[in-house]
Amino acid sequence: MMGGLLLAALVPLPVAALLGMFAPARWRWSWAVSAATAGLSLSLVLVSLLGPVSAGTGSLANWVPSLGLELSYFSDGLSLVFALLISGMGLLISAYAGAYLGEEEAGTRFFTYLLFFMGSMLGVVASANLIVLFVFWEMTSVSSFLLIGFWHKHERSRQGALKALLVTAGGGLAMLVGFVLVGVACSSFEIAEVIANRQALMSSPWAPVATVLVMAGIVTKSAQLPFHLWLPSAMEAPTPVSAYLHAATMVKAGLYLTARLGPLFATSALWTSGLATVGMVTMVWAGMLALRQRDLKALLAFSTVSQLGLILFLLAPADAEATVAGLFHMLNHAAFKGALFLLVGIIEHQAHTRDVVRLPGLFGRMPVTFVLACFGACSMAGVPPLGGFLSKEMFLAQALRFGPLAATAALAGASLTAGYCFVFVRALWSDGPDAGDTSAPSEASIALLWVPAFLIGLAVALGPLAGPLTSGLIARSLAGLGQGAGPVELSLLLALGHLSLPLVMSALALAGGLGVVAWWLRRYPLEVPQLLADRVYTAASEALENWSGQATRAYMSGLLWRYSGFILAVPVLALAALFVSMGGTGVPVRSGAAAPNVATAAAALTALVAIVAACRAQTRLRAIIALGASGYALALLFGLLGAPDLALTQVLVETVSVALFLAAFVFLPPYQGPAKRSFRPAHFLLSLAFGLGAASLVYFARAARSGATIADFFVRNSLSEAGGRNVVNVILVDFRGLDTLGEISVLGIAALACYALIRTTAGAGPR
Repeated sequence: MMGGLLLAALVPLPVAALLGMFAPARWRWSWAVSAATAGLSLSLVLVSLLGPVSAGTGSLANWVPSLGLELSYFSDGLSLVFALLISGMGLLISAYAGAYLGEEEAGTRFFTYLLFFMGSMLGVVASANLIVLFVFWEMTSVSSFLLIGFWHKHERSRQGALKALLVTAGGGLAMLVGFVLVGVACSSFEIAEVIANRQALMSSPWAPVATVLVMAGIVTKSAQLPFHLWLPSAMEAPTPVSAYLHAATMVKAGLYLTARLGPLFATSALWTSGLATVGMVTMVWAGMLALRQRDLKALLAFSTVSQLGLILFLLAPADAEATVAGLFHMLNHAAFKGALFLLVGIIEHQAHTRDVVRLPGLFGRMPVTFVLACFGACSMAGVPPLGGFLSKEMFLAQALRFGPLAATAALAGASLTAGYCFVFVRALWSDGPDAGDTSAPSEASIALLWVPAFLIGLAVALGPLAGPLTSGLIARSLAGLGQGAGPVELSLLLALGHLSLPLVMSALALAGGLGVVAWWLRRYPLEVPQLLADRVYTAASEALENWSGQATRAYMSGLLWRYSGFILAVPVLALAALFVSMGGTGVPVRSGAAAPNVATAAAALTALVAIVAACRAQTRLRAIIALGASGYALALLFGLLGAPDLALTQVLVETVSVALFLAAFVFLPPYQGPAKRSFRPAHFLLSLAFGLGAASLVYFARAARSGATIADFFVRNSLSEAGGRNVVNVILVDFRGLDTLGEISVLGIAALACYALIRTTAGAGPR
């Protein structure tokens, strides 16, 4: 029976496709469809969570049987918990977006992209095959690119979308190579089988390379140093996008993969120490960067990077106790950070600014928004009795297990976290120095406030009610990871009930946060320098663009013969390199080849003469006739050599081609006669080398053949399997139908691009 998680993942993508193709006349219908789809996915996930704990997988279909790739899916607790987060936040964000975005900008396009992203993320957490997971992983990069660049008329939005795509897709390609190495070493791409056979990977010489490549995908997607630069730039997206992608879902993909593959790589010190170190450094460094921001959304962006580093540090060891802390803080983070992003969107919506220098005090003007923002910031800071306090204390306890250095770094990171949270509250409390330039805002409507209020309620409840609300979910996640399904103890009273070193460190972190605020006030108003990572990215992008421009200008000369020369020279050089690498020895000799008779020799000679005549033709009509003659001569040659199906196909192709040439030449300007041409030895030698190389390749391939050929398979199965007697046509339409469809699609897309280019040029007028 198909699992509820799989059904939840399969719902959004077709709905997004239908929504994009059949856009409703009114955008509010799209809003309703998006919310209903997210609600259906959430319902399916909740139904699965109410059922018994499962640690198994299922298979939907064989994808590529020859490579052992299946469309398999997970139905365990870890995937369901992440799916709950994705679908639940998807429903809330859909509801918020309809009230936040204006009618002129909240069209069908936004909700189509949103469903596309939600389906891609659900596919990531549901996939039980590494290659299938990678496909959905890259789909999240593409869909996030569309969402980040939603306001595509703004230069900063386009640049932020491009930066996010380059960084995350680049890390994804590195991860794909790592997945291939893992699959080859473990003789499977199924995640469950790979984990069960992890000793084969660890004993492979490629294990360190595979580990680093998979880590590259994780740190780029979860915005860890030094790849954090894309996430602050992505804040140019609409606020619902920022809250969904960069606070609750997309950045959690790297964390999900860390938890999922932890049992596979946990024995590698490179994985455990490397990810833990990256996470801790990211937490501290991004915390310092957050304090240097004037834009409230940028402050939250860097705080997101910092909190992701904290969670990565907890998930890296693949230890049950640390995993509990990591997953619990992930749930807390989704609640308070999602709410804070939405509240900042409301502040911008009402006050028309996010700049702390120009922002008026909100305590008296927008009291509900202010109170909700205070609760969210205090939860992130770790103020008891909110949920963030409990997860922060669990984090500090785990840092103590790593030793004094990790504990010191954790205390510094927690102090910076409290610091930028208190700075956030202070910025909302009092007027900035330039606040007089901004009109006094008013409180937002309930349509905007209820979603962040709901999330703040969760952030508050995750403190005193942590055990009843999340213990079962986290226990299911541990069961899915094979780390035991015993009871998980999450108790605020237990954390506050006795004096412990983590509790003391929590108090010190809050005190340190107040000290950070005092330091921040001394350097107020802020000067925001450009990030080093941004400067490196900009310099690298400009250098790459300049180099590619120079390389393009070097060969894009506008001369057709030069383009043809490049095209012909590449395979000639490749064949020459292959021949030299083989030492020029071991050339097979074809045996049993029949000698050509008079008829085949005459057909071949006719084709050759016709080709030469086409090259030397003085008029278009002569060139067409010569080309047709060469094609029909080749058809005759195929028939004489015992391939009537191929001969018939060739006749049809030539007939259609000649007719199309004649029809197209009618629209060409009058023929002016050929330009004066001289014999060019280099061109002749290149053409001769290409022809001889192609003929040699065919000869060697036939001479080296041993055993049965694939042609025998097609001849035997053409009629019985596909119902056709013309073997060539059956191959094109049935056996290689997808390849043919792909080729036709490429030609169709190229034709549409050419047509669009011609129309654009025609509309621009003469140049």
